Amino acid sequence: MTDISGRLPGKEFFENILRRVRDIPFSYVIKMTTGYDVYSITEEDDEVVAEIYEKAKEVVEEAQGEDFSSLRPNEVSVRLEGMLREKLSGIIPENKFAGYPNILIERGGKAYYIEVKLAEKNQLNSTFRTFYYEPVEFSKVTRNACHIIIGFLHEKKKITGFKMIDAARIKVSLKCEFNTSNIELYKKENIVREWSIKPLPNKL
Repeated sequence: MTDISGRLPGKEFFENILRRVRDIPFSYVIKMTTGYDVYSITEEDDEVVAEIYEKAKEVVEEAQGEDFSSLRPNEVSVRLEGMLREKLSGIIPENKFAGYPNILIERGGKAYYIEVKLAEKNQLNSTFRTFYYEPVEFSKVTRNACHIIIGFLHEKKKITGFKMIDAARIKVSLKCEFNTSNIELYKKENIVREWSIKPLPNKL
C-alpha cells in the first residue's frame, strides 16, 4: 500500500474545520474567498433595482403559460434564470454555468451579480439549507459589485411571485463535509463482496 501520510492534513486542520462557524456575513465570505467587495444596495441603485424588479415580474407573468410539472425544481430554476438573463441582457459570469452567481449585468459602470433561486411558497420558514456557496480557485466573482438574489416562489411548480434580496445583508454558516464519487466508491479494490440478479433469458 502506498504511504500517503505525508500528504494528509494534520490534527490541527481537523480541529479547525470542526469548529462551529455560524452567522458569518456573506459579504465577508465573498471578500475573503475572492478578494472583491460586496456592495450594499443603496438609493443610488434604485433605478437598477426597479429594472430588475420589473423584469422579474415579467418572468413570473410569462411563466404562467409554462408547464413545469414534469421538471425537477433545479430544472425550473434554470429555466427562470435563462428568462431573466435574457430580459436583462445579462451574461453568464466568466462563461461558467455552474456555481454562484448566475447572471452579471452592468449599469452606469457598476456591476450587479444576480443569483436565481426557487422556493416553495409555504416553505419560507423552513430551517433547511437552501442557499449554497462553494469557494473555488477560479471564481465567477471577478469584480466589486452589488449581489442580488431573486427568489422565485412556487406552489406545486406554479410560479406565483418572487422576492428580491440584498445578499450583502444575509448571514451564512459553514457545514464541512467529506465526499467522493461513484468512481472511487465502487473501485474494484474497495469491494469486499458483490451480488446481482442474473438477467432472464430472452423469450423468442
